[in-house]
Amino acid sequence: MARGSEGSIHGGLRHNILGSPDAVAQSLALLALAFGVSAAPAGVAASAGFAVPWAYVIAGVGSLCLASVIVRFARRIAHAGGLYAYTVRGLGPQVGFVGGWLYAVAYAVGVSFVLIISSEYLATVLSSNTSVHLSWFTWYVILLAVMTLIALVDIRVSTRVQLVFAVIGVAAVLVLCLAIVAKGGAHGVTVQPLNPAKSLSTHGLFLGGVLAFTGFIGFEAAAVLGEEAINPLKAIPRAILGTVIVATVYYVFVTWSMAVGFGAGAVAKWASDATALSTLSDRYVAHWFGTFLDVVVVVDAFVAALAGVQLTARTLFALGRDRGLPSLFSATTPRFKSPFVGIGFSIALTLVLGATLGRHYGVFTYFDMMATSGSLGILFVYILVAVSGMVYFWRMRNRAAHAYNVLLDVVLPLGAVAICGYTIYSSITPAPPAPISYSVWIALGWLVLGVIIVGIVLVTRPEAVRGFGRAFVGSPHDAPDASEGSPTLAAAGLGEGGDGSPRP
Repeated sequence: MARGSEGSIHGGLRHNILGSPDAVAQSLALLALAFGVSAAPAGVAASAGFAVPWAYVIAGVGSLCLASVIVRFARRIAHAGGLYAYTVRGLGPQVGFVGGWLYAVAYAVGVSFVLIISSEYLATVLSSNTSVHLSWFTWYVILLAVMTLIALVDIRVSTRVQLVFAVIGVAAVLVLCLAIVAKGGAHGVTVQPLNPAKSLSTHGLFLGGVLAFTGFIGFEAAAVLGEEAINPLKAIPRAILGTVIVATVYYVFVTWSMAVGFGAGAVAKWASDATALSTLSDRYVAHWFGTFLDVVVVVDAFVAALAGVQLTARTLFALGRDRGLPSLFSATTPRFKSPFVGIGFSIALTLVLGATLGRHYGVFTYFDMMATSGSLGILFVYILVAVSGMVYFWRMRNRAAHAYNVLLDVVLPLGAVAICGYTIYSSITPAPPAPISYSVWIALGWLVLGVIIVGIVLVTRPEAVRGFGRAFVGSPHDAPDASEGSPTLAAAGLGEGGDGSPRP
């Protein structure tokens, strides 16, 4: 249906087309679990020593703190803007817009740094094992073209491609882990990696936990599918919470297996090995399996980038529908109702960044710089959402269906703020070398630009600002008060069916 005053050229997203597996696929793919254990645990080992699994336990607990806030929002509000709408509820439309803008831009840039590393790995694997010798940038363009085609068609094609390859990636890594355990590891199977006393120091263990926490970024991605999911007030929270739990168990088991595989006396070797999966594959399975895992990591990174495009496009769609950004962003394709302007923006930005900064700085420097920039932006949005949850659920405590809970509404959100804040601090202190050090200024630049945009909209179209994030699928108990001057559920053209699913 049409939204706003733009007429028929602006459509809406389709409702009731995505099941629970599609929602899981969006969050699971964006975590890139196979890619996430290809190199990151080595960095964690440098800080946490042999107790790497414990660092992931700490990160998992921190993620659950944040997930508790997001899930409580997702059980009440389904919105294409996801965290943007949640932030509006507690901190108001201006702060909500800045959060939504920063969230969209950070993930849009994330597509480029994930795809660039995927292209580099693919070029290296093919050059080493076949007669195909193409540059990383050639593969970058090819993968981007394939991604564009998948993103523009039915969203179910995207989510199901993501789900299939995410599961294949996890299964392949688990096969390696089981082989390590079956062969007794380096010095026998031991539970010592699960002993926090095996860390280099308490500080090192918690610093490792901070590094591990970045491996959970993206678990909330299913939230942007709220308007397209069947029974979103149940499907989306389950997908988000389930993804965090699965990821925590996976990371702990995989890193425990890797620790057993390297052995307690080889922690330094693990910490300096950027190809740990290949090293372990050569030792415990076969060289060909290491090559296979390299391909799996490439595909896993590709589907993570694809999920990033869908997240970015839907967040921009919501911002455009609310007229915080040009309303053109709310346009959708006639057949599949894909937010093609947001998809096009994400793809174009990815191409430009790869062709300019990527080629200028080189793959790995660009990856480090933009991964840090994107993480800083997303972590800041996580803090806003956690604070928004504390404010919103306190404000709603006297409404029906809103039982106030100090643990869920104060303690866990504060835990999320603490770990996100410390992760930001650890990312910029001590300052990394240039150009990685530019990342903090890049993220601040995005933030300032968002403030400028909302300031302009506030001056030129104040009525639009009052309506930010107010059109949503959800419980009537969460509808804005009439005194706020915001659209009601009926005005938004959306409501809740008897089964909790949205009505188009």
